[in-house]
Amino acid sequence: MSALLDVRGLRAGYAGSVVLHGVDVAIDEGSVLAILGRNGVGKSTLVMSLMGLVQTYGGSVGFAGRDLAGSRTDVIAAAGIALVPQGRRVFSPLSVEENLRVAIRRQRPGAWTLDRVYDLLPRLRERRGNRGNQLSGGEQQMLAIGRALLTNPRLLLLDEPSDGLSPMVVQQVADVIRALRADGITVLLVEQNVRLALDLADHVAVMVKGEIAWRTTPGGFRADRDRVRTLMSVGGEGTTA
Repeated sequence: MSALLDVRGLRAGYAGSVVLHGVDVAIDEGSVLAILGRNGVGKSTLVMSLMGLVQTYGGSVGFAGRDLAGSRTDVIAAAGIALVPQGRRVFSPLSVEENLRVAIRRQRPGAWTLDRVYDLLPRLRERRGNRGNQLSGGEQQMLAIGRALLTNPRLLLLDEPSDGLSPMVVQQVADVIRALRADGITVLLVEQNVRLALDLADHVAVMVKGEIAWRTTPGGFRADRDRVRTLMSVGGEGTTA
């Protein structure tokens, strides 16, 4: 198995403030990597930088043998990376189907079609004529995932997909992620729900103050309680570039 994503020494942040201080992380193709850590340590900044949405100050973002560090978001999407952002961010005035068709306009060649998304997420088919602001939080999350899949990504970035959802809907999201992994899609999962992340991931990386402090397996994470307690208690901070 080869690394689809190979990030080395990535420094990134906002308006001169460095949040990521030399992140090294790799994801094997077809696997799920969970990024854990307290709020403010840089997890969301990492996925935003991988998508070209924040300023990079150094390092490389190797993806399928190509360095995408500093590339425009549209170039990164065309290379095969898609983001499901925290908070869903669906287009509220548009219907479910209109939201999905927006993604089709920038679609890469691949197997994901509107019908296939509806088959995976049948609630969206039922609600296809409803506007984004008429959906529940769980339905919006499914819509955000469906929208990302329609770009036919090789790597899916999921930022806090369980945020604000009921336990029943969280389980539905977990089932979708498992189905995507079985379909060969590589997933980088940022998640505050540690139990969910450990259930889904092949590997776990813990961020502390803008760096990857520990990489292990879910079993290794569960076994080393002292290290987990120490690392998960450390908050984040930024510096000036």
